Amino acid sequence: MGDFNFLEFRNNLQKDFLDAQSLVNEIENVQLQEMYNHDDVNSMYYTDTDFNKERLVEVLDLIRLKIEFAYEFIGLNTIAEKLKNQLLKYEGKFENLEFIPYIDVFYSPVLFILKNHLKAITSQLKEEKEFDNTSSIMLLEQILRGTPKMLYDREIEPTNEAEVRNEVYKILIHVFPDTVREIPISKISKTYKPDIGVKKLKSAIEYKFINSLQEAKTAIGGVFEDVNGYAGSEDWTTFYAVFYMTDNFMTQDQIEAEFKLSRVSHKWKPLVVFGKGERKQKKKKTNSKPLADKIE
Repeated sequence: MGDFNFLEFRNNLQKDFLDAQSLVNEIENVQLQEMYNHDDVNSMYYTDTDFNKERLVEVLDLIRLKIEFAYEFIGLNTIAEKLKNQLLKYEGKFENLEFIPYIDVFYSPVLFILKNHLKAITSQLKEEKEFDNTSSIMLLEQILRGTPKMLYDREIEPTNEAEVRNEVYKILIHVFPDTVREIPISKISKTYKPDIGVKKLKSAIEYKFINSLQEAKTAIGGVFEDVNGYAGSEDWTTFYAVFYMTDNFMTQDQIEAEFKLSRVSHKWKPLVVFGKGERKQKKKKTNSKPLADKIE
């Protein structure tokens, strides 16, 4: 037998992990519906969920077998025993998800354990850091898409984008401890400050609060200005423009089309979310002259 090819092993498992995460997401969607809108869950979803759970068990078992084979091939018997002990409490329950209440997310503890063992086996690969970030990016995007639900759970109806991003920041700092706010990017004529940044992922996030079609168009123009302002930054290499709309002023497809037509860098990803809220109307100025002067 030849030497163990760590890169080939990692690449072989990558699709299995993506399949497993996709199944977890499907199961999670139904369980969230059960949690908050039990009466609205179609019976068809239960059939799909049963199938997804069976499939998830099959994929996780396959990943476990591949990792166990790798440990045996390399001769890491102690670590192999540790994996066995970690999975023992979940034996026969690989399909079960656990809930993280403060971000309304379900996750698979078995998948989490297996991911950590894959990292251990392939830790010397330079590409491993990029692979490791994949699941973190998926979680970040999940949190951003869930912005309206976070605000709803906290009984917040925002009136501006500051209120939206403040709540999202509180959540992100729990999940990604290196989350920061408004780190300046200096250019010759202006200093740009991303609303939120996740340092580990080099991801910057801009929020736009939209209460009308005109505001939607203005917000897109503002993002296009940010695209140029953030270009060349070494701290941030991935950017999210989250359009929080209080009504269906534009769709995800429409905004993606605008980005494409304007040739916005693929490093920028627009996310359209719909939630409650209304911008406060500015008070009209009143004439301060005394009533007698007005009569005259």
